Amino acid sequence: MTTEVNPEDLVGLENGDLIIEGKTKKVLQAKNKKGILPGYVIVENKPDLTANDDKKLTRQFPNKVRYATATACGVFELLEACGIPTAYVKQLSETSFLMKSSKMIPLEIVARRYAVGSYLKRHPELITEDAKKPHRFHRLETEFFLKTTDRKFGNIISNLETDDPLIINPSSSTSLIRQLAHPKKPSWEGSEFPQTISLANILASTNKSEAEEKMVELDLLARKVFLVLEKAWANLGLDLIDIKIEVDSEGRVSDVVDNDSWRLWLNGEQLDKQVFRDKGGAALDEIEKKYGQVAELVKQLTIPEQALIFWRGSTSDPLPEIPTLRGVTIVNIDMSGHKTTVESLKRAEKIFSTFPQGGVFVCEVGRSNGLGPILASHVPWPVISCPATLKEFPNDIWSSLRMPSDVPLLAAWPEANAVNAALGILAQTNPEVYAHLQLKRESMDNYIV
Repeated sequence: MTTEVNPEDLVGLENGDLIIEGKTKKVLQAKNKKGILPGYVIVENKPDLTANDDKKLTRQFPNKVRYATATACGVFELLEACGIPTAYVKQLSETSFLMKSSKMIPLEIVARRYAVGSYLKRHPELITEDAKKPHRFHRLETEFFLKTTDRKFGNIISNLETDDPLIINPSSSTSLIRQLAHPKKPSWEGSEFPQTISLANILASTNKSEAEEKMVELDLLARKVFLVLEKAWANLGLDLIDIKIEVDSEGRVSDVVDNDSWRLWLNGEQLDKQVFRDKGGAALDEIEKKYGQVAELVKQLTIPEQALIFWRGSTSDPLPEIPTLRGVTIVNIDMSGHKTTVESLKRAEKIFSTFPQGGVFVCEVGRSNGLGPILASHVPWPVISCPATLKEFPNDIWSSLRMPSDVPLLAAWPEANAVNAALGILAQTNPEVYAHLQLKRESMDNYIV
C-alpha cells in the first residue's frame, strides 16, 4: 500500500537510485529535500524503439522520450478523470513523471476490437481480404499473457518455447491451474505447449474463488480502459485497434500506456509502432512524425462538460435514478410548459450558456405534454419526452408522438429508458458515459463474434 504524503513533499522532486531498467524506461527512487520519498517512484522514458522482442532491432530517435512522456501522461490523466484507478501522480518534466510504487502482477492484458497482428496468427480463419478492414469484434476480445523473461517464469517454469505465452480461459476454470499456449501459433500446429501455470503463482493467492474473482476484475478493468480510450480517440476520428495494459496488485493501471502500447489507425493508416515492426530502421523518420502527431492529439483527449436536464411538469411526476458519471451534470427542473411557457424557455436559455458543450433534455410529463413539444421547437439540444401517465392513460402518448413539422421530439418510456436514451446521446462524445453503457451492452452480447 502506498503511503499518502503531504502535497508539499511532492515539490522539488529529483531522481534517486535506479530501481529497475526496462526496454523503454527507467524506474528510479523519488527523492525530495528531506531524502527518499517512500512509496513513490520517478519513471523516465528512454529513446529506444523496440520490435519483436529482438534487441538487435532496437533503434532510437531523440524525440521519442518527449513524445512518449506526453502520451503516457495524457492517457493516465484521462483514465483518472474517468474514474479508472492508476498509479500515476503527475508529470514532472518533458521526460519523466511521478508514479506510486507498485507490485506488478506478472500479466499482460490485451483488449482487442479488431483481429490483427498475432491474433491472426492464432486465428487465420479471421483474415480478411482487405488488411485495412480487419474483422471487428462486436464484444471486446480480451486475452491474458504470462510475463516471462528468457523463456522462464521465476523458478516455476523454464525452457518455454517462447516468451509471454497465452493463458487459456484465464477467468473460468474448475481449478487454479491454467493451460498455456503459443502466442503466435494456432493450436493445431503442434508446438511444445501445452504447459500449465497456477493462478496462485501469478496472483499470490491460493484461494480459488478469490483468484478467479481477481481475474474477472482484471478483465473488467482492461475493458474499461479500452472503451474509454476507444471513444476518446473516435472523437478525433481515429480507430483504437487494440491495447496492452499491465496492472499492479492493488488493481491499478501501473505500467506506461503510450504509442508503444496500442495499435491506432487513421483511415487505415497506422500511427503506432507497427510501421517500425514492418520496416525497421528505414522507418525512423516516419515513426518520429507519427509519434509526434499522437503526442499532440493526446492533448485533445478530454471529457466534455455537458448536462442531462430532467424536467418534470410538476413535483408529482416521479424522479428516476440517474447514475453519477463524470462530465454529466444532472439538472432537475419542475416547471409547467403549458402554464409557464416563456419562463421555461428563459430557463432553458440559461442552461445553454452554462453548458456550451451541450446536453439533453428529458421531459417527464403527465396528462397533455406541452413541455416536450415546446422545448423541441426552440432548443438546439435533443429533447426526449417520457409520458409519466402512460400506464394509466395510454392515450397520453399521442401528445409526445403527433408533432407538427420542425418539432423533432423523441419519446421513450419508462423513465429509466428515457434516461438511458439521453445517456446514449451524451455517450457520443463522453468517453466515460460510452464505457458505462457499452460494458452493459457487450456483457449481453457475448454470443456475437
